[in-house]
Amino acid sequence: MISLTIEFFLNRKYRVLCLICGIDKLIFMNTIKISIVGAEGYIFQIPRIREGMKALGHILTDESPDIIYSNDPSSYEEALLIKKKYPKGYLILNFLDVPWHMPRINEVTQALVKEYFVHADSVTTISFKVKKDLNKFYNKKIDVIYNPIKDVYFDEKIKKDNMFLYVGRANDPIKRFSLAHESINKLYKSLETIKICGPEDPGCGKYLGVIPDDELNKIYNSSKYVLLTSRAEGLGLPMIEGMICGAIPITCSDNLTAKEFSPTNFICEPKVDSIMNKIIMLDKNYEKNRKIALDLGKKYKIKFDKKTVAKNIIKLFNSR
Repeated sequence: MISLTIEFFLNRKYRVLCLICGIDKLIFMNTIKISIVGAEGYIFQIPRIREGMKALGHILTDESPDIIYSNDPSSYEEALLIKKKYPKGYLILNFLDVPWHMPRINEVTQALVKEYFVHADSVTTISFKVKKDLNKFYNKKIDVIYNPIKDVYFDEKIKKDNMFLYVGRANDPIKRFSLAHESINKLYKSLETIKICGPEDPGCGKYLGVIPDDELNKIYNSSKYVLLTSRAEGLGLPMIEGMICGAIPITCSDNLTAKEFSPTNFICEPKVDSIMNKIIMLDKNYEKNRKIALDLGKKYKIKFDKKTVAKNIIKLFNSR
């Protein structure tokens, strides 16, 4: 038996792999060269987007890329330099959020539009809430491409032996961790019922720091509730990841992104008494409410998967 593999490029987008092994076969693969820039590190999204692209068989490179993708404003300048060097590259600038609480935010956002978005082939946001916010400054087409979740999944073998979980920057005022802190302390007279994962130690509860996906997955699955008391979120991935793992997210009504992804039954007013009452109410029919979260989580597991996110970026490029 003769076995021969011949690989060649028809053009910069399409690769033909011809495998001759008794019977001739032609396999066509759409191969994209993509440059991905943005904030690096485990807690950021760029490594996961790269993993998604690699899993689909695409090529990560800054040399003559078909697509130049920047995930956040900190990397827009780098993306523009690559675009200047390779003008045929399709430039996608992703926008994470309009932090309305920050000083001079209107001026800062207008500057981003004027200096960067005018050079983009496409502009994307990570939720429809952010798209609506950005539309106040940018009146051209905006596509929504979600950020990817961490590698978490539902594991029915893990027991629910932890009451509360908080994931995120606990010392950021916009996250309002103090609401979670006060609610739990008042309801249970103890903060030992909450585990905290993230880059910041709030000085209470069981702080675990930044942990790898496999450990985070166990904690999500073992927790009954994920507390996301933020005043605002561009997306709020802990809410999504919690539901995927069968944990109920408790969010606040002034966080408009929560209304985009979470059932109203899981949303309460940003007040200590309201959060306490919500916990008590959900706990009375926990298994029923948990099933609601888990059913949504099954859909979100696909929608927010890193390969799905990579496919959506490629889809946007192919629709140009």
